[in-house]
Amino acid sequence: MRSPRDRGDPGLQPERTLLSWQRTVVLLVVVALLFLRGELVPGASFVPQAPPVLRVAVMFGLLVVAGVLGTHLWLRWRRIGEGVLDPETGRTPTAVGAPWAMVVLCAAVLALSVVQILTILLG
Repeated sequence: MRSPRDRGDPGLQPERTLLSWQRTVVLLVVVALLFLRGELVPGASFVPQAPPVLRVAVMFGLLVVAGVLGTHLWLRWRRIGEGVLDPETGRTPTAVGAPWAMVVLCAAVLALSVVQILTILLG
């Protein structure tokens, strides 16, 4: 198997990385919308659920995180010449997403997990 440089297209790996980030952002939006789903009247189901106000707040928070990550990826992808050249180093870019993007994504998933666990334990 030849490397992307041997094929004359060094942008393939950054493009695959961008696609995986895009899938992650889309799934974050799907999870946010699914988290909103539930009973409108608290106590109408035997399954513990977060109150509707908390579900809406979590949904909006996750949508904001997805928007920030999506905008960051789009701007960074445009800045690095669609994965071909990093203007700072003059070489193929090492990463499409900045490290802070991964920290933000992990913090959002951790917050969602804590809300879910507290809903089950307290509900």
